[in-house]
Amino acid sequence: MTRPGWERLWRHSYHLGCRWLLSGFRHGWRGARGGLCRLLVPLDPWRYYELGKVADQEFAGRCLDVSSPKLLPSLLQRERRGDWLAIDFFAAEIERWRWVDPALRLEIHDARALPFDPESFDVCLCISVVEHIAEDGDRQAMAEMWRVLRPGGILYMTTNVSLVPRDLYRTDRLWGEASTEIGGKVFYERHYSPEQITELLVSPPWEVLEQEYARQIDPYVEERFFRWAPLSYFWGGLLRRPCPSNFALSKEPDVLRPERHGVVYLKLRKPTDGPSASAR
Repeated sequence: MTRPGWERLWRHSYHLGCRWLLSGFRHGWRGARGGLCRLLVPLDPWRYYELGKVADQEFAGRCLDVSSPKLLPSLLQRERRGDWLAIDFFAAEIERWRWVDPALRLEIHDARALPFDPESFDVCLCISVVEHIAEDGDRQAMAEMWRVLRPGGILYMTTNVSLVPRDLYRTDRLWGEASTEIGGKVFYERHYSPEQITELLVSPPWEVLEQEYARQIDPYVEERFFRWAPLSYFWGGLLRRPCPSNFALSKEPDVLRPERHGVVYLKLRKPTDGPSASAR
């Protein structure tokens, strides 16, 4: 692999979009939202870091993607790096991707109750997911990924992080049946503090192999892009110019700024000599 992860993802997005477009007359343009997105906005601003970082890691064996943006497992499957199964609780997302990438195995499952045998996967992905699971669902999802990973298995994940933690809500059910209403409001996402990130990894006790904090150097690139949406989608491919280099990185949370949230990347291992899932 001579090209960086973000560039391979960017190219793969166009490959999928063009293939969907050329075959549209046969399937009646089903999955249009997913297919057009692959052509118009190959990667959202944050995905240049989140997905690009993970795409450059090593993968092999039986691999489970837990509700991440499907472009990443689609690329890894095409590169023959692992045998992939991608799941999501949002049925409409799964249906769209069935038409965008028919070669990717897709199933509808809840991350809080995975229907797989213990220790049945070598690798798990969970990119920009747990922050969107309401109440204690994030901890349930972490425990479930622990359960289905074999001892020594690896979890790659990213999530939001902020010096000041907070929860965000919406008025619409963005993810349909996968959305959760709390007190008349629809939960959208949480911004964890660095301390809360540490607490999330304690039970079950993950071994942290790598931890990296990221923030956008110029956050207005993303703000301007979404402020002008959907008109800005027509030049979404040009985000490849500012976005790959628009991140300040550090192993410590001191890279974060009080007024902006960032992202933390984690490479975690289920210890080979730790307690079993049934002993939690």
